Amino acid sequence: MSEVITFNLDIGTLEIALSERNLCADELNKRDNTFLGGLKLKNELEDLSKPDVDKDLHINLKPNGMYIQFDRTLVKQGIKEWFFMVRIPFWGGGDISPDDWLKLSNLAEKYSRDEDGFASIRLTTRQTIQFHRIKKNDLLPLIRELIEFGKTTLNACGDNVRNTTASPIKSDIFDANALAQKIGMYFQLPLEDHYKIFYPDYLSSEKNSSLNNTTVSFQYDVLGLPRKLKIGIGGYFIDQATGEELRCNAPDILTNDIAIVPLIAEKKVSCYQVFIGGSLGQKNRKVTFPSLAGPLGIFETEKDLMIGLDAIVKIQQQIGDRTNRHWSRLKNILFKKGLDITGKKIEDVLYDEVWFNKIRDCGIKWFGEEIKKLGIEFKDPINIDPGKVYRHHGWIKQWDNKYSYGLWIENGRIKNSSHIGKLKSLVDEIVTQVKPNIRITPFQDLLLTDISESKIDILNGLLSSHNYGTYSNLRTNSLACVGLSTCPLAVAESEKFLNPLITELEKTGFGNLEGISIGISGCERHCSRNVRFDISLEGKTDGAYQLKLLFGESEKEHLSADLIYEKKKYLRRIPQEHAIPLIKVIIENYYINKTSDEKSISLFHQRIGMKNLIKFLKENEITKQLMNTTYELYTA
Repeated sequence: MSEVITFNLDIGTLEIALSERNLCADELNKRDNTFLGGLKLKNELEDLSKPDVDKDLHINLKPNGMYIQFDRTLVKQGIKEWFFMVRIPFWGGGDISPDDWLKLSNLAEKYSRDEDGFASIRLTTRQTIQFHRIKKNDLLPLIRELIEFGKTTLNACGDNVRNTTASPIKSDIFDANALAQKIGMYFQLPLEDHYKIFYPDYLSSEKNSSLNNTTVSFQYDVLGLPRKLKIGIGGYFIDQATGEELRCNAPDILTNDIAIVPLIAEKKVSCYQVFIGGSLGQKNRKVTFPSLAGPLGIFETEKDLMIGLDAIVKIQQQIGDRTNRHWSRLKNILFKKGLDITGKKIEDVLYDEVWFNKIRDCGIKWFGEEIKKLGIEFKDPINIDPGKVYRHHGWIKQWDNKYSYGLWIENGRIKNSSHIGKLKSLVDEIVTQVKPNIRITPFQDLLLTDISESKIDILNGLLSSHNYGTYSNLRTNSLACVGLSTCPLAVAESEKFLNPLITELEKTGFGNLEGISIGISGCERHCSRNVRFDISLEGKTDGAYQLKLLFGESEKEHLSADLIYEKKKYLRRIPQEHAIPLIKVIIENYYINKTSDEKSISLFHQRIGMKNLIKFLKENEITKQLMNTTYELYTA
């Protein structure tokens, strides 16, 4: 029998003073150990007699830019092999100089491994780099080497403002990267406290100049934020081939807690529109949900914008829920208030997109009033499209007559054991011979920038010599997170499953069929942003996935939906071996029955509707058995 979960709304605990709150275990650990972990974490990391650190310090590792992990696939064999994941933030994805890239590549050779033991660099959707499977005795040496050449892991994980993402495209109208740098610096945690744990000798080193920065920064509480907070910045550029002015939404900014869209007049930034309340993560066995950000208001200048960002994060820090971490994001403040004001229950709106957004917008209106109580003014928002979610693959002419090249990296995994070739050697050779600056894109690819026309043939030659070929649209438009063997939160394979899935669909002839993208996440946290893809697979248990589908244009305000009809949920636990035949049936139905103006499978599904799609799957010989099992709406 399925468990029905109800949500008990207690708005009162939201606003009481922090000292009076009933803090959850993670908050107590942040209080008792200090936010970054302090001396206790330092001593634990230096104790090499054991491979892990005390469990109550796991929360303190995160703001320092690392997670402690173990290989979930080995647990079945009774093996719990501890290691660390280290994440390096790059505000706006870069720029990473050629010299710095080669240093990072060398560090990966020295310390970072994939599950097969090969040197590995993993790019992420938040424009960071991850080093995996770092042994405890290598952790401090790695962090110290990063610090030596000016890199830090601070803010890459944890209950703080995370790495600020931005459109990676070069532009002379709006420099999204420069704004990301400014925001990243403002919200960076104290470097000195981090150095005291990981590299105390560096504090007195003549090489250390990073602490001489007198820039004003955000004042974090001693407990940090209640939960992570993510900021994304849209772009604006001129397509040099057509002369058209375009918005770039490569970071899919509405998936962030805070999204920033520059408003342009006469090819100059006139002001900034801010959206709040985005976040894609959920939690099994809890009534939780993904949400897209809604419009808050317009800030006139960059200075006004920074003041506004400070206020938004400050309010989240002050009143965010520190008792229930599953309802502690900015979106949860908005929804708690929206539900309270309207008298609705979360179960009433969770599967009603129109009402769901109304509740969010009601909370945003209240939140805006709270900001104005602080003496901060902003104008009402306008209706604006954040732009196309560009991948930026291939050659792109820059505004300064130089060139960028978008190098597709399957799942962001740069290693020499990839099925598409020796990617790590390829990138290193490009960097050595072409010497581009590098930006990590929000699709886990590399944008190689500032390439002179004389170097184009060199780069093309390197691609050819490494047999880096032309890949299908389906493959280059699809994405997966790291999955079961690397992430301790994953319950199913994702990165390992995407290639065989795409390969089978390519064999069927669907590789270049217009308007299809697939996202796979190993769990319900949706780190791959899979709920923004046309077809979404979400790990539910080892070897089983839930199917979700987009009903509407993928770049608009839609999230992939559970398949529900007459208060019954379908396809919630699909065995992995049935996932490929199921997706083949869904794509074939689109291919046969789409109209000439339906440029994507999500628009086709919007036309036929949920009811007719479920009816079709119930009647299809390949899928009807899967449709025999249904679930309650609030299934654990």
